[in-house]
Amino acid sequence: MVMRDVFDNFLVDKARVAGAEIHEQEKVTHVEDGRDSVLVMTEKNMYASKLLIGADGVNSVVARSLRLRPKKRTAVLIEGEVKVTEKAFNRVSDEILFDFGSVPYGYGWIFPKVDHLSLGVGGLKGMIKNPKLYYSLFLTDQYLLDDIKSERKFGYTIPIFDGESKITSSRTMLAGDAAILVDPFLGEGIYYAIRSGQIAAEVANDILQGNTTTASYQERIAHEIYPEFLYARKIGMVFYTFPKIGYDLLKRYPEFYEQIFDVVRGEASYEQLWSKMKSKAGVEILAFLGLLKTRPQDVRELYDSIAGQYDSYVSLWKNTMGKGVWKYFEELLQKNIKDGVRVLDAGTGTGEAIKAILKNSNPSKVVGIDISKGMLKIAREKIKDKRVSFEVQDISTLPYPDNSFDVVTCTLALETLKEPKKTVAEFLRVINEDGYVIYAFHSLPTDITRRLYSYLMERLLKKEFELRFLTPKERPFHKCGRSSIASFAGGLATVVVLRKCCSVNDETAPCLIDEEEIPDGYTH
Repeated sequence: MVMRDVFDNFLVDKARVAGAEIHEQEKVTHVEDGRDSVLVMTEKNMYASKLLIGADGVNSVVARSLRLRPKKRTAVLIEGEVKVTEKAFNRVSDEILFDFGSVPYGYGWIFPKVDHLSLGVGGLKGMIKNPKLYYSLFLTDQYLLDDIKSERKFGYTIPIFDGESKITSSRTMLAGDAAILVDPFLGEGIYYAIRSGQIAAEVANDILQGNTTTASYQERIAHEIYPEFLYARKIGMVFYTFPKIGYDLLKRYPEFYEQIFDVVRGEASYEQLWSKMKSKAGVEILAFLGLLKTRPQDVRELYDSIAGQYDSYVSLWKNTMGKGVWKYFEELLQKNIKDGVRVLDAGTGTGEAIKAILKNSNPSKVVGIDISKGMLKIAREKIKDKRVSFEVQDISTLPYPDNSFDVVTCTLALETLKEPKKTVAEFLRVINEDGYVIYAFHSLPTDITRRLYSYLMERLLKKEFELRFLTPKERPFHKCGRSSIASFAGGLATVVVLRKCCSVNDETAPCLIDEEEIPDGYTH
């Protein structure tokens, strides 16, 4: 373990000894890529060169000036250089700590140095509302908060790789953080900064000898670094989108710990780690999503047991895979729920859909039904609106007469049922002639090979589990001028709107009303 100021100064000294001319305290303000040279403007001078390597970090002036905008996500970090009591230091000074799940879509860490600890927390921007709070909670969880003797805290951002990007121009190559060459699982960038710098130097030497162009740098980065990042991103999806699953995997399979540290030491690859995880993570992820179901009483028991944590799961889903789904769902509520209507929310859970209904419309009555008493207890505590009532009911056999409601909504409950089409037929039965059924469910994408869940599909054939995202044959849908269907997250989630005329048993069956009677404005 080494401090960055010592390490960075070591590199500068090496460059100086090798013959580099170091200009300190000279801020770059703009870069222009010309036909014969690249111009670099600073606060003091202007320089012209045959080639430029832009290694100026996450807010790269070089990248912005040349309109090179590598794809990225941004992580927010709070880091501390902390001196603690001798007893506390001796307790943690011989190990590196990664604490996954300490923050949303991130982790906490402790790196022991010679006489103090470098520690902190970091996670994706937008997922962390108050990183300082997570920092304090992390120190408390590690039993360090009361042992601090001195502390220097820093807040900063780092870029996270989010897909292959153009990182060269005719005379310029971006390296390190400027090229967003940062591991999307651990957020580690030093190795990739050094390695991309080495590759850039080798390519620059070949260019100056007239043997190649900057395109070869792009090709080498794409060949050597990007594949690892793609595997790291898949692993990050498991650990950060579903932290409980990540924790359970590490707890159940200690060899993953060793493999992660092998990767950190450069002794293993993310591809190797991913290959090991694929065979272990499938059942855990689908069970977490609520897709491990057999009999109705099992569904009730499962959801009663997780009711207290369900809101945190939903919040995480809304900010990751479900972000587009939920936004679109709320738009449909605004468009299709008129003032004074009666709404049934089937599979209401802890009431998040009902909160969205009340936020986006003005109904006269909302009934929320669910098989789980534990879920409904939390929903009642959250929602005190007099227009809303809750009932323990099985959504697949509704106890209401025909035409009882104007709108039925259902979010992420159909995939727990054995016969989703039969359930949606019940929804259609209880709406009136001008009513709407609006529902969302997880579905199989058309191209599963590039999706996080692709490797899970093999598990569908296991007889002991009823594990599935709804297939095209299972999905309850009808193609007519009054229905609509929208897919999100590469086909992993689907939102559907149906009308009374729809017949979900055969999605291609003729509309139950004459197409000429369909008002203008309806599309599918």
